[in-house]
Amino acid sequence: MLQTRLDAVPNHRVGRYFEHLINFYLEAVRGFEIVERGLQIQEHGRTVGEIDFLFRDASGSLVHCEAAVKFYLYVPESNDSGSHLIGPNSSDNFERKMQRLFEHQLPLSEERFPEVTRRQAFVKGCIFYHPLHNQPKSLPDQLSPDHLQGSWIRESELDLLDDSSIPARFRLVRKPHWLSPEMATSSDDTLLTSDDVKDSLRIHFAERRTPQLVSQLTESEEFWQESSRVFVVSDQWPGDGN
Repeated sequence: MLQTRLDAVPNHRVGRYFEHLINFYLEAVRGFEIVERGLQIQEHGRTVGEIDFLFRDASGSLVHCEAAVKFYLYVPESNDSGSHLIGPNSSDNFERKMQRLFEHQLPLSEERFPEVTRRQAFVKGCIFYHPLHNQPKSLPDQLSPDHLQGSWIRESELDLLDDSSIPARFRLVRKPHWLSPEMATSSDDTLLTSDDVKDSLRIHFAERRTPQLVSQLTESEEFWQESSRVFVVSDQWPGDGN
């Protein structure tokens, strides 16, 4: 049922894919009434924002929910973004997203839907840390201490991909499938060896600077299961604008 819905609305944007999953959860799993979804808010003929979800919960109360899935790379040194948590697309950062979410997106319903009884943000994602950098001693207030974690490296650091003594296979993860861990059977011939994935990444970065998400899988009985995931960025990131 879920797969049928997703197939009917193909979209390579991770955020939109996430919204389809939330819609299915609210409607098909919880049985809530979706009043509005993706409602564009206009002022003087200009779009000033969009409300992700208005729904009625089990008590019949109207709820405004903003949904987001975000991935940020921790950069300890000062940089032009003014943030230490920067998106793979370096024009995005944690503080900017949180400010827009709580100061712009959620207040959109206050004047237009005064009957809303609860406004909430549903944000998921992962923070990626460089294996050679110390992790921060403190976190932003809006970041859960139990957040999911991955790692990131630069294109010139590809040898860090296989610095473990445990045999591994790799897969380049394409949008919108950044949300779930990878899994494969032992006979799956789409998995890449360490040399294969490095060659693919070298070719990619020779032509473009778009960050790439890599899943590392280790063998467990008859399956290969994701054990870690790594963002590989260009040597110029975050200054290259990608």
